[in-house]
Amino acid sequence: MGLLGRITPFRQISRAYGALLTANHSLAVLAQRHSALGELAQHLAAVAQKLDNLTNEVERLNAPGVSLPQPPSQVQARYDFNDVLHEGRSALMREMPPNAERVVSAGCSGRLYFEWIEKTYGYIPEHIGIEYYLPKPHLLPDNVTWIANTAGNMEAIADQTCDLLISGQNIEHLWPEDVVGFLMESARVLRAGSTLCVDSPNRALTARLNWTHPEHTIELTVPEIRHLLELAGFDVTKEAGIWLCEDPKTRRLLPIDPNTPDPEWSVSERIFSAASKPEHSFLWWIESRRTERKPDREALRKFLHSIYAIAWPERIQRLVLGPSLVTERRSDGEWISVPPGYDGVVFFGPYMPLRRGRHRITFEFEPDPSATAAFARCDVAIGPEGTVIAERETMPGQTQTVLEVEIQELTFGGQFRCYATGRAAFAVRRHIYLVETLSETATSAITS
Repeated sequence: MGLLGRITPFRQISRAYGALLTANHSLAVLAQRHSALGELAQHLAAVAQKLDNLTNEVERLNAPGVSLPQPPSQVQARYDFNDVLHEGRSALMREMPPNAERVVSAGCSGRLYFEWIEKTYGYIPEHIGIEYYLPKPHLLPDNVTWIANTAGNMEAIADQTCDLLISGQNIEHLWPEDVVGFLMESARVLRAGSTLCVDSPNRALTARLNWTHPEHTIELTVPEIRHLLELAGFDVTKEAGIWLCEDPKTRRLLPIDPNTPDPEWSVSERIFSAASKPEHSFLWWIESRRTERKPDREALRKFLHSIYAIAWPERIQRLVLGPSLVTERRSDGEWISVPPGYDGVVFFGPYMPLRRGRHRITFEFEPDPSATAAFARCDVAIGPEGTVIAERETMPGQTQTVLEVEIQELTFGGQFRCYATGRAAFAVRRHIYLVETLSETATSAITS
């Protein structure tokens, strides 16, 4: 369709132009008899000339092979990743089974959390919050009771006295023994027929995305949490996802950042489609009903330890490469080749919690034989500021650098970092060997 067919006022413009020419001719004749009409005739003649110019321009643009100028692009909407997740969780919270009289929240971040629950779920006559790491907030709502304890110890709550238990973004912060305790305690305090709601990041996606959080132990997959709930005496009643991060048909990863456009999926499509595809989504949301089945503590313990045997070593390897560096896959894993003159970070991360005890960290190198001085530096850092607690240079001919640290209390944001000095080329394996000797259990856990 040409431009003339797309510009609906064109016919009106043409008609107006013709009418003006006729009126102008008539006025010109009258102007010869009445001089007062002369100025009006001149004005209409000028308008007619402008319309003539516009008509010629429209015809020119309508000619074959002429492309229309494009309107300026609109500013693309900006999305906050955390808001996308939070609003998705809010929508699902509104759909929860209503009218619970006594609710437990395992892990609650303060007054705003309770206000959020009331806004999305509705008013709860008695709301019990269990939180271990954060202090009790000031001015809690009158219906809230605060218990300072772990999710694995709800001894302050009597058996079968609760209608709903919510564990939002909490289970991924727990160690294996705490997860067992949490599920056993949930089964104890909930009445038969009541609801346990758990949501968390999905390790099937966080591992592929190399995504990390400084306080997370491991994330669980949808099949894993489903089986854990069954072992704990629950039947799953609802599964949902929030923020699709994997194409369900091709398994192609989608950008985690909603502001990064994807050629096939819009933001709206990813939000809508995730609801029915938890295994392909960044967050899963699971609701389950308490049955009369007795929870199996030993089966829970064994299954969780089998999960951690796979997931914890993977968790350690969520390392981030420095600028412009790439990995090459060899028979023994991924290696990073560092060119001569490169001076800076080679890799850092994984931003993980470190438990109380002794930790031995090993970096593996392939040095350049021509190196004559320290070619790399390795360190261990903790906390939000990246405080260095151990460091060592890697000398010529050295194929391993080992650091040992003593952690006095549970610490978050642990990093194992490698830097190049720029003095020589080398390769370093993108892999950390970590041996933990934990004070709590006096046993060693070797991960590689």
